[in-house]
Amino acid sequence: MTARAEGNPKADGEMRLVIVSNRGPVTFSRDDSGGREHSRGAGGLVTALNAVMRREEEAVWIASAQSEEDARVAAESREAPYEVEGLKVVLVEHDEEAYELMYNHLANPLLWFVHHGLYDLPYAPELGDETRRAWEEGYVPVNENFAEAVARTLEASDGGAGDETVILVHDYQLYMTPLYLRERLGEDAFISVFIHIPWPEPEGWRILPVYAREGILRSLLQADIVAFHTRGYARSFIRTVREVLGVEVDEEEGVVRTEGGREVWVRAYPISIDPREFEDLARSEEVENEEERIEDLPGKLLLRVDRIDLSKNIVRGFHSYDRMLQQHPEMREQVTFLARLQPSREDIPEYAAYAEAIQETVDQVNKKYGTGSWEPIVLSMEDNFPFSVAAYKNYDVLLVNAVRDGMNLIAKEAVVVNEKDGVLILSENAGAHEELGEHALTVNPYDIDEQAGALYEALTMSDDERARRVEALQSTIRSNTIEEWVEAQLKDIAAHGKRRG
Repeated sequence: MTARAEGNPKADGEMRLVIVSNRGPVTFSRDDSGGREHSRGAGGLVTALNAVMRREEEAVWIASAQSEEDARVAAESREAPYEVEGLKVVLVEHDEEAYELMYNHLANPLLWFVHHGLYDLPYAPELGDETRRAWEEGYVPVNENFAEAVARTLEASDGGAGDETVILVHDYQLYMTPLYLRERLGEDAFISVFIHIPWPEPEGWRILPVYAREGILRSLLQADIVAFHTRGYARSFIRTVREVLGVEVDEEEGVVRTEGGREVWVRAYPISIDPREFEDLARSEEVENEEERIEDLPGKLLLRVDRIDLSKNIVRGFHSYDRMLQQHPEMREQVTFLARLQPSREDIPEYAAYAEAIQETVDQVNKKYGTGSWEPIVLSMEDNFPFSVAAYKNYDVLLVNAVRDGMNLIAKEAVVVNEKDGVLILSENAGAHEELGEHALTVNPYDIDEQAGALYEALTMSDDERARRVEALQSTIRSNTIEEWVEAQLKDIAAHGKRRG
């Protein structure tokens, strides 16, 4: 690396940066002629980490192989990173059964549910031997595989681990990776962990079996920095390690002191977007062509854009709309609810059932209120991002009513490009609320009537009030872009590195 001083844990040395995440920046495949091709990864995390990679041209990104062609690239990148689109990538091939156990039996159906408070606790979860098997034969070996790939990559890059090495580990699939990194690389390597989902309160964390709840916390405390999107999540983490492990903490300063004498900083860096990227996209021909479809929708436009995930609270959003139309019949045929939903985790039974509940609710509302010229809810599940951006530009009201959400970047993407002075309705449990709540209409995601009232207030709000709110929202978002997010982390890495010598 050539970065020094400001973004460096050692002002007098060079920094080698390694990013580790389950999902990578690209996925590889073969075209009709048998040649290798690739597609860019989707999602806010990939976009954010691309911003980190742009800062450090020698950085390496280590991620799981997700396709057959990825597996071939994984074999090729064992000796040296594979270069694509200016990125240096190392893909890691996991044992197929181990990855299945990690991803579909522990990380998503257990950790995700615990973090987002999704369990109906009198009935679920039921933990037992299958949970332990998913942990011991899936989650643990996959995390060890990641740590081994990092160590191998560093060794091949000439120099091995050292005080100039900075490793950025990302998200809940890789909670055990810091422990195995520390075992392999020693104390000189700088490890930062970023958790992109909400952190529960201690009583919620205790849903996990003891070996998982304590094992994960002890692993995370092998990092030098543990980071979240909000101050609230950071405080919850500090309280959790204090109550579950009994370690010394300074909640006010955001510091955990381990038994081994290590000082772990717990920090909040609210992730954001690149406003210019979305503004350019909003002016593109593809998006402008899609706007014609938006213009054909009758009345004002109420919008939501989400993955089909229980945490997004989609069904309650439709129930709230139903309640609003019931309480204010004059709004019928005056507003169309466009729901842009992306299928997700369809192999998990709870998600498949939720997708069915969404369709059933849409059908009920449309049958109850629909007319020959008006469909109250337009459900769109096509893979068409330009259409979503066209909707961003033209919504009158954007509904983000998540049960819990790490951040929710749609609340930022859509607001930045909106041209209708659209009103943001925002759950108090979304991470974005810590930054944007002052200028949005705040709702309790469990309260149907409160959400119905917010929908009516937003749809009937005066032009002056709408303009005032959106101006403040856009100013807030532009004051903390993805570049500031990256810079804040590098600055703290430098400060912590100097403090520990």
